[in-house]
Amino acid sequence: MSKKILIDLQKIQDPFAGLGQFCAHLKTYFDQSQLPLQYWIPNKWQKLAKKIPFILPRCDVFHATHQDSPYIPSRKKTKVILTIHDLNALLEHNDPFFHDRYKKMLQAKINRANVVTFISQFTKNEVEKVFDLNGKETIVIYNGISIGQENQVPAIAPKGKFLFSIGTILPKKNFHVLIDFLKELPEEYSIILAGTTYHSYAKEMLSKITAQGLASRFILVGTISEGEKKWYYQNATAFIFPSLFEGFGLPVAEAMSLGLPLFISNQTSLPEIGGDDAFYFENFEPTHMRNVFLKGINEFSEDKKSRLIQRAQMFDWGKAAKSYLEIYNRL
Repeated sequence: MSKKILIDLQKIQDPFAGLGQFCAHLKTYFDQSQLPLQYWIPNKWQKLAKKIPFILPRCDVFHATHQDSPYIPSRKKTKVILTIHDLNALLEHNDPFFHDRYKKMLQAKINRANVVTFISQFTKNEVEKVFDLNGKETIVIYNGISIGQENQVPAIAPKGKFLFSIGTILPKKNFHVLIDFLKELPEEYSIILAGTTYHSYAKEMLSKITAQGLASRFILVGTISEGEKKWYYQNATAFIFPSLFEGFGLPVAEAMSLGLPLFISNQTSLPEIGGDDAFYFENFEPTHMRNVFLKGINEFSEDKKSRLIQRAQMFDWGKAAKSYLEIYNRL
């Protein structure tokens, strides 16, 4: 009798978030597999989900695709793979009660899992500091890069030199430091920042940008298509990413694949992804950031560009999907 493998793809419903991208890209490759895969996307069963949100169909193998998934099988015979992306929740909250509750929740999931996977060595190391892995099988599986073949000229297409960044505009991304940084740069430079702007942090940034007379040089373009994203990557002078909390840092890998100069934070997983040919901010004081940028853009060479493109081949959704499929098959 064929075994049933169930994969939690609930986050695929949010295509502009990192977890949504993770689920969507893996599904593209999973759809080509001969394994008996089924996908758990609760909004297909909205009536059931509203009444019993945590019930799962019977399965032999279940993949919880992120650490906050509420869907863990109650059937003891079901083998479980748990993927941990980051511990951002602990970094973003100072409430001891929240920390205690979150740690108990995640430890229980680790205890239930047969295999725990991580999207970076950094995340694995951080989890090992806080949680007991109890001798579990652990595997690091890097995320991949997927940039479409065609670009699309966006509605806002700068003609001069511009720096590009992308991500959900939240405090953990630290994008606000780019405002004072931009004031330190020659006026020929502008910044294009793409990403959802629903959070109050984005609105605060917009107010500050306007108040400081930078509205024509610092532009928040909102969510963009894959084609527009590729156009920005291809036409930007450099990619800039001052994020404080990353389990992987997919935009860094994407920009790297096109050979863009990378100016990124030295925090969390980013040095692991960026490697030796990225330029790193050791702090976010505007003068320091300016000096790192101007020195780096001067030093950037065709050799560095080639090495970045070569390094980006480490990050491949096909390879990632194959690794997960091998775990499913083995379990």
